[in-house]
Amino acid sequence: MERLLNSRWFHAGFCVLLALSTVVVYSNTFDAAFHFDDFPKIVDNYLIRDLRNLPAIITGQRGLTMATFALNYAVGGLDVTGYHVVNTLIHVANAVLAYFLLFNTLSLAGGGEPWSKKVAAYASLLFALHPIQTESVTYIVQRMESLSSLFYLAALLVFIKAARARAAAGRALLYAGVVVCYILGFYSKEVAVTLPAVLFLYDFYFLGNRSMRTVAARWPLYAVMCVLLVYFVFATIVPLGGFGDLSDESAGRFAAAVTARGGAPSAGFGVKGISPLEYLYTQFNVLVYYIALLLVPVNQNLDYDFPVSTGLFEVPAVREGTVLNIPIPPPVVSLVVLLCIMGMGIYLFRRSRGGSGAVRAAAASFFIFWFFIILSPTSSFIPIIDVIFEHRVYLASLGFFAIFALCFDWFFDRVFGRG
Repeated sequence: MERLLNSRWFHAGFCVLLALSTVVVYSNTFDAAFHFDDFPKIVDNYLIRDLRNLPAIITGQRGLTMATFALNYAVGGLDVTGYHVVNTLIHVANAVLAYFLLFNTLSLAGGGEPWSKKVAAYASLLFALHPIQTESVTYIVQRMESLSSLFYLAALLVFIKAARARAAAGRALLYAGVVVCYILGFYSKEVAVTLPAVLFLYDFYFLGNRSMRTVAARWPLYAVMCVLLVYFVFATIVPLGGFGDLSDESAGRFAAAVTARGGAPSAGFGVKGISPLEYLYTQFNVLVYYIALLLVPVNQNLDYDFPVSTGLFEVPAVREGTVLNIPIPPPVVSLVVLLCIMGMGIYLFRRSRGGSGAVRAAAASFFIFWFFIILSPTSSFIPIIDVIFEHRVYLASLGFFAIFALCFDWFFDRVFGRG
């Protein structure tokens, strides 16, 4: 095993294995039909049927992703195969980028090269093949999520290279690449807005030697990213009403439910019938449910009828016939679980300052916060009509898989007496 991990060809060989495994797993989905938002965004969207409309498409909502749909249509019309092939290739690219991000992260944390390769390979395989990714890959319109994630991961890798570059000109060019990736990610889907926070945290953990002075030396990049963040929020996210993924069917069902409660439905920041506080309580349970799905991916659903929580200490009412992975507790129980996980992140950060297990502790701590930061746009107090969607955990899940791989490696070290 050590010989294989030390091979100069390991990176290339593993990436080929990763790509082939992913394509094989998703090859039986290439004839899956259009669903829900695929119809208004692709099937019934005549704008994408003429490439001369590309300027208008690109400047519209999630314009970069919509432009890829236009290119798909130009090549194969409404034949679903081409759309699924592109979605799968994007997922393959994300898995490869995830592998290199994890490898670089573990190496920067102080892990040896063979060990970093091993853990990164295991975690990226989980990211590529875990059933939780099915919706992001096979639900065609959610190319938005995976394409945005591609630029998110690319931005982090370019940032790592930039921070380690010696030549000032090359470093500046690479930092410009980070900014471009941020723009492309945001205009693939708005959830990429969290990138500056993750960049800053990554810098502090792994590149800046936990020195705010070192991190602050990169202030020009952070200034540009913050300006873009403010612009994105006020010029795009607020006018659009938030980060919602709204299908006609779910909107109709939600409207009926809200009307029955005596409310009037709307979307985004102005959702009526579910208050910001109720949405926040519900998201405590949603976040725990995401973790349960990552641990045991059964009873998955493209369109959940997830119970809305109206009180912190009240058990939410689950409709008859609803099948869920776990019993839904009062939100306060989920809140305690989440606070314990965050507390563990802080504890591991303190443990990572030196001593045995520092490398694992640093990486695990970072990826705990990665999970929560990436999910923050859709799991906060800002109401969205659809309170849960599996594709929202697509990129955040990489944090879970990294921690799982680290724990798995630690367990076997303990069992076989190597750590």
